[in-house]
Amino acid sequence: MSHGSTHPIGAPFWIETLQPSVPDAVDFYTQVFGWTVDDPGGSHGPAVARLGDHRAAGICAAPEAVPPTWLIHVRVDDIDDTIAEAQAAGGSCLLPSLDRGNGGRVAVIADSSGVPFCVNDGGAAEGVETSSEPGAWSMASLHAPDREAAQTFYGAVFGWQLEDVPGAPFSRWSLDGRTLGLLSVGSDTPPHWAINIAISDADDTATLVESLGGTVILGPFDTESHRNVVIADPAGAVLACSEWLIDNGHSSEGVRLAQGDGH
Repeated sequence: MSHGSTHPIGAPFWIETLQPSVPDAVDFYTQVFGWTVDDPGGSHGPAVARLGDHRAAGICAAPEAVPPTWLIHVRVDDIDDTIAEAQAAGGSCLLPSLDRGNGGRVAVIADSSGVPFCVNDGGAAEGVETSSEPGAWSMASLHAPDREAAQTFYGAVFGWQLEDVPGAPFSRWSLDGRTLGLLSVGSDTPPHWAINIAISDADDTATLVESLGGTVILGPFDTESHRNVVIADPAGAVLACSEWLIDNGHSSEGVRLAQGDGH
């Protein structure tokens, strides 16, 4: 993902948090990640968070009875066809398609293990416009109980391929040679899509999160190339955050791959 890039059909291209209070979430995340936020047009949003001039994430009011969460959006051609394909592959539709203010449509579906995510036809939205810098979305990693079931579902619905990573405890999702994210199997955490944000200092982020009423769920802790922290905002939505320990001149794809490890 780079400034002004085009996100292909079938690829994750946007992240969004559903919140009981959009203004409270805006106040928290602008302080933690240095985002600015477009005027959401009222207390229910949706709001677009920016890193500099570039779109970084969405902040929306959670529908009734939906807990605070972060969701990835996968870009699709046709919402209704995708819902039907997901259901045929063992998934389900959690929230029927809704019209967005930008002219697009979005629906929340669950994969065959019950993991929720969004499908989005894009509309006028171009998705995230920056990555691999502090405050930007860097990675999405699926934590699933069964590799074969995950491969079958995402392969059938989006055409994703799953590739082994030699010596690594995870596999890599790809589409037409493009790295999309990671798959981790058999962890102690419930099945979920983990969203990872790049940060400049994990320890400072942990301290700031707690001072703002959030929670440090895990860390800070080190992996081979990163110092990581898993946080929850004051409403309870969870994010993983990672800083590079060594600047090796990696490409943005390399950053996205590495930062999914362990979250």
